[in-house]
Amino acid sequence: MLPQWDDPQSGSVGERARAYLDVNCAHCHNPAGSASNSGLFLRWTDDPKGVNYGIGKRPTAAGRGSGGMDFAIAPGDPDHSYMIYRLESTDPGIAMPEVGRSTVHKEGAALLRQWIAQMPKDGQKPAS
Repeated sequence: MLPQWDDPQSGSVGERARAYLDVNCAHCHNPAGSASNSGLFLRWTDDPKGVNYGIGKRPTAAGRGSGGMDFAIAPGDPDHSYMIYRLESTDPGIAMPEVGRSTVHKEGAALLRQWIAQMPKDGQKPAS
């Protein structure tokens, strides 16, 4: 069972962040989804240590959505992670998820910021 993203009792920050990504992003970001060309796969069952989970992943199909940043998730550095840049944007050419969204989900973005900030910058196993 997935942890509930907004219930700290249901799992660690990493577990709740991954659950958030599964529910809000993995419907497109999976090998058979409409965002499969991005190579960014965010299902609960995907390995959160791999580049396909976004950690150290360079943009392939992000266009201006990368904001000039090098990685979807820059461990320990949410301000330089284009995943956060996209989650916090309302610009239709940048914002993720792209469908049905006109505001930023600040609480969800804050959880993902916290998760990325906790990741060791040296590339070791991220906090789950």
